[in-house]
Amino acid sequence: MQDKKKLLGLKIKEIRKNHKLTQELFSETIGIETSSLSNIENGKSYPSMQTVLNIMDKFGSAPADFFDFEYLKSEAELEKEIFEIIKKQPYDNKKIIYRLIRQFAV
Repeated sequence: MQDKKKLLGLKIKEIRKNHKLTQELFSETIGIETSSLSNIENGKSYPSMQTVLNIMDKFGSAPADFFDFEYLKSEAELEKEIFEIIKKQPYDNKKIIYRLIRQFAV
């Protein structure tokens, strides 16, 4: 799995983009330098707790918004996890999973 610092930066970038803000406007709103925001979004540094609290306050984000990384996994990581989950299923569940997957193959 990717570095947690990088994933947290991607989540903050996602919050910023969801509000259609530039790095300049977002950083001004949360009270940090644009260069600091850039370093956070690129996974070069962690945000301070105050920065996280400011994002939560200004943009209505919940703590969970910062730490739900599951959908940010790489394709290879997702495939590996999916295959591991399927392997552990009883045959009847595998048949159900197969039918579900076939629906997406159309």
